[in-house]
Amino acid sequence: MSERARVFISCGQRKDADLETITAENLTLATPELEIAKKIFEELRNLGYDPYLALEQQTLQGVKEAIFEKLKSTEYFLFIDFKREGLFKYGTINFDSGESRGSLFSNQELAIAAFQDFEILAFQEEGVKGKDGLLGFIQANCKVFSDRRKLPELVMAEVREKWRSDWRNEIELERGGFVDANTPQGPSRFFHIRAGNKHKGRTALNCTGFVERIRNLQTGNAIIPESVEMKWKGVTKTDVHIISKSFRYLDAIVVSHATPNLATIGLNPYIVDYSGYTDYIISTPGDHEIDYVVFSDNFSPARGKFRLHIGTTLADVTFQKI
Repeated sequence: MSERARVFISCGQRKDADLETITAENLTLATPELEIAKKIFEELRNLGYDPYLALEQQTLQGVKEAIFEKLKSTEYFLFIDFKREGLFKYGTINFDSGESRGSLFSNQELAIAAFQDFEILAFQEEGVKGKDGLLGFIQANCKVFSDRRKLPELVMAEVREKWRSDWRNEIELERGGFVDANTPQGPSRFFHIRAGNKHKGRTALNCTGFVERIRNLQTGNAIIPESVEMKWKGVTKTDVHIISKSFRYLDAIVVSHATPNLATIGLNPYIVDYSGYTDYIISTPGDHEIDYVVFSDNFSPARGKFRLHIGTTLADVTFQKI
């Protein structure tokens, strides 16, 4: 998986200038919002980010599948609040307050981003009521712009100064190779999963590994084994910390040299004193699909799907990420 930081772009997307008459005074508002959003999208991609442009959805299913799913997995949130209808104020001429509301849709997305504690860059068009709603409570340091044509340049200047593209807010599970080592039962081969912390500065705390499902790819039969903590390489305790931009190895599969037709999930022997965990012993030749998960106190669960192949010899055993 690429380590390109993901950016959720929350931006108004009216396709026209929404102006009856173009004058010298309102010329800077003539650039369509969608055109600006697409320009910012391309500039972010050129800087090495993985941007997502939040298109306005017309159905609840569309919001759930597109907007909410992307908001669950992003590193940065870019908020652009374009001017909308004017706000009324009683007691003034023509009831004109001199201010306008911002984009309701973008402000709703901002509320979710603030709740999830994303890093936010916020931009607001001149004339929008300042510090309205949630903006009055979060430390967004909203930048005000008046010329829409210059907005992409303004956004990129802030991005270059405050963000970096080479990280992800996640733990990633990958195949970690194997090693041969002596055990009380004799020489064994340990196949590892590499749990990498992709964050730019946060340590993943109290990481614990489990197996969620084992499926025989020949028969299609699947089991959900009783939850038991797995063992980390070289560690007796059930959980470890993983510092940012580093990794730890999880004992995914253990195969004894003496019985290469048997594979055992790497449960932690320092806490397991029961021989009845037979679901974790795989003895059927062929291919098996195993779903692993690593939980952490301060990261979302990290999941990975791996394929184990068992034959009759040690050389037949392979372990690959799907």
